[in-house]
Amino acid sequence: MADDKKKKAETPAGMDMSPAPAAKAPPSANRTKAASDFIKADTDAAVFLGNPHIDNLMTIVIAMGAEIWADRQRSRIIEHLLSTKGKVTTEMIEQYVPTDEQKTAWAAERDAMTKRVYSVMARDTSKARPFGEERVFN
Repeated sequence: MADDKKKKAETPAGMDMSPAPAAKAPPSANRTKAASDFIKADTDAAVFLGNPHIDNLMTIVIAMGAEIWADRQRSRIIEHLLSTKGKVTTEMIEQYVPTDEQKTAWAAERDAMTKRVYSVMARDTSKARPFGEERVFN
């Protein structure tokens, strides 16, 4: 009996002391991550394209392409939210989960951008010459 009085004395009047329901995981916890954990490799001293400066330029070009694509995809999300919800918040952008149709369209758009931007790296350079060098026509 003394224990019951002690419990009531410690519990403020009208306060529900039942256990709280388990918290639901936010929608972002269930979605597929687009990135993986960073794994540091010993490539800082390696030269892949015959010249470390060319390697650095290639790294810049690839990183810029990734940044452009990330910004473009974020813009598509913002446009969609504005047209469907009439407003946008950072939280809405971060929690947005694209539909399968959007994923397919974005993949096609990404592939087209990749082809436009990087296809020049596959061009035939067997007849390339230094800029300004006189060209002989037969």
